[in-house]
Amino acid sequence: MHKINVVNSNKMNKPFDFITSSFAANLSDTYSISIRQLPDGYRFYITDNNQIVVAIKHIVTEHNTTQLLKEEPLLQLNYRSTTYIGYGPFALIPKSLVIDENYTAFLPIENNLRHRAKTIVNPLNDDILVASYSNQWTMPNMICRKHHEIELLASMALNSPTQNAMWAEITSQHINIVVICNHKLLLANTYPITCDNDAAYYILACYQQLNLSQEEVELNIMGDIHIINPTSFLSDYIRHINSPKPQNWNAELPNQYAPLFTLQTKL
Repeated sequence: MHKINVVNSNKMNKPFDFITSSFAANLSDTYSISIRQLPDGYRFYITDNNQIVVAIKHIVTEHNTTQLLKEEPLLQLNYRSTTYIGYGPFALIPKSLVIDENYTAFLPIENNLRHRAKTIVNPLNDDILVASYSNQWTMPNMICRKHHEIELLASMALNSPTQNAMWAEITSQHINIVVICNHKLLLANTYPITCDNDAAYYILACYQQLNLSQEEVELNIMGDIHIINPTSFLSDYIRHINSPKPQNWNAELPNQYAPLFTLQTKL
């Protein structure tokens, strides 16, 4: 049984480590872990066999997965299932342009990386979302189900009961935006950001360029909104703004961390 030290940080822009009282290392083989690669490191999310969150952690580190596995106690346990979420180049391609199933030809990456690409077909309008794995998408000695963050955001949007909406997920360095119209994927893109104004600009630009009604088309915003949050500014322009949170959030965990893990819990 591994000893895990708990460091609860009250500074939201710092690494954090929360282990709930129900967490038991000897039961890890009944738990599931989600590992997300971020520009500044990794974020973990662990659920028990009832899908309740029992631990969350954010580590700021270089993307050296071998060293991470060696030094991080939570990654030295055996889990029932492991999911890895990463980011990297992707493209939304009209199916009419695809010749001989050559989806990856549209990706803005070198040929030697295209074998990492994952194809996601939108079941509602048959356009194709292709995402590639980055070079850091590997965890030695761990069998992981791999997902791209834009894939999960698109899936969340398409499975929502709302037929017209914008979904924005913020990290410390970029914002992912997905738009659905009549339950069809209209936009999937990523923009670099450094502040609230950047995020607000891209969100409003998408509303304008796609001719979306700011009175009727709701905005769902999540992610690192403790660092970059354009909500107060956008509320003057967009009528309906929501902040989706995980449904299985543990009451022992601070609620302000919930938006960080919304995307990871929608698998």
